[in-house]
Amino acid sequence: MRQVFLIAWREYKQYVFSRGFLLFIVMFPLGLVAFTAAMGLIERTKPTRAFVVYDQTGAYADDIDREVERRYLLEALAGWDAYLRVNAREGVLADEILPGLPVGGASDDSSPIPSPFAPDEISDARLRAFQEAGGFDAAQAAARPFLKSNIANFTMPRPQFERIDLPTDVSESETLAQAEERLRPYLLEQKGVRLNDGEVGKLFAAILIPEGFSAAPEAPAAQYWSRNLTDNALESLVDNALETALKREAVAELGLSQAALDEVSAIAAPFDSFRPDREAEEAQLGIQDRIETAMPAALTYMLLVIIFGVGNLLLTNTIEERSNKIVEILLSSVTAGQLMMGKLIGIAAVGLTMPAIFLIGGLGASFIGASGDENFIAIAIGSLFSSPLLLIYFFYFFCAYLIFAMIFLAIGAVSNSLQDAQSYMGPVMLLVFAPLPFMIMVFQNPNGFIASVLTWIPIYTPYAVMMRAAADPPLWEIVGATALMLAFALVLIRFMGRIFRNAILQASPPKMREVWRLARKQA
Repeated sequence: MRQVFLIAWREYKQYVFSRGFLLFIVMFPLGLVAFTAAMGLIERTKPTRAFVVYDQTGAYADDIDREVERRYLLEALAGWDAYLRVNAREGVLADEILPGLPVGGASDDSSPIPSPFAPDEISDARLRAFQEAGGFDAAQAAARPFLKSNIANFTMPRPQFERIDLPTDVSESETLAQAEERLRPYLLEQKGVRLNDGEVGKLFAAILIPEGFSAAPEAPAAQYWSRNLTDNALESLVDNALETALKREAVAELGLSQAALDEVSAIAAPFDSFRPDREAEEAQLGIQDRIETAMPAALTYMLLVIIFGVGNLLLTNTIEERSNKIVEILLSSVTAGQLMMGKLIGIAAVGLTMPAIFLIGGLGASFIGASGDENFIAIAIGSLFSSPLLLIYFFYFFCAYLIFAMIFLAIGAVSNSLQDAQSYMGPVMLLVFAPLPFMIMVFQNPNGFIASVLTWIPIYTPYAVMMRAAADPPLWEIVGATALMLAFALVLIRFMGRIFRNAILQASPPKMREVWRLARKQA
């Protein structure tokens, strides 16, 4: 075994201590931080998009303005909650982590910051209470004694949209078709528009509301014109504003007031989710349950990426050693079987090093960021260690690794170059990634038909079982499928091992039809 471990150590240090691997370990978390910062920067620096409304009815432009203002204030309210969560002193807020997601037993009633200003669900009712209590200036004054020292005041976010006046030539249009024609140069950025601050800018979109627009089935539809088809936020906003306006008209025809409609629209049904497999007092779902549910999916995708990554290492390493005749030197000291075992152990250790480093980094981040209360990373790490997920992950990692590593090793042994390996890699890649389109179905229905089928296909058993780990699949199914997978793995190891041992010293790569003969021939 000493020779096997020497080979394994050689393989391990060849990759783990290489500059590329160390650079990856450093760059990966930095890349995540940079990506998060870039997304925040893009969101903060996104310019305010200007739009115009050509309303032949003269009745709906104000409704669109109200919806723009409402969306802006709701966004500001979410920003205010995030501001408090980051800057409030320890112990001031309840341990709610993500807005809108309940935490078992947590309540902001314990916060010294008054109710409308303390972080809570983002809703129209809360926004109305927030404004009636004095708005953001009053909230800042109420929260100031409970913020960390030297914290700047909350800054209102940049508005996403602003309605500007119609260009003179468009406002003088007599028909909808004429307005459309005159708006085109502005929408195609051939002409600039005068923004509300007096600067000349670009027109993002135009809303045209024809005469006779109403809720009647035969009424003409409102039109949304924009060159940008990927950003549909304004389109959704206008649709919601016009729909609300038509509902208000319908309510008025029934003899109810605008205030009555607003009051009815602000009603939000109290709604909690529960698990039937728990006692009543512990059945309500919280953030920890949702993280535990998502954790197997995250581990499954990590498993897939790592198996593919280390499999490629095995393939390229074996081809390189064959082409450089290094394998002949190695085989003068060890047997082909020992060489194969050493490679398998060494590259498996490389594959486990990456998640181990990320796990240690996550533990460090959870200790640093916990500050006495739970945080997102701490909950995820706690869920990982308090459940059998980690053991399941390691077991199925080794199973999946053995299956695919043996395939990659055999391909490397019958190839003198990456070009030779390409003819084999196409079908293998198809096998590796074939279950990806179905994984979302397994995640949504972990005990459904697709999940069961994938579980019973040996090469996909590790992925399917990992994805179903949090859904309590039938034990007999998991045990039976795992036994089948282990039997398949033993057969595969036997045949692929023969190919490796018989082909590793061949000067020229065998033909495709000769591979089966190598698999049957005793080494």
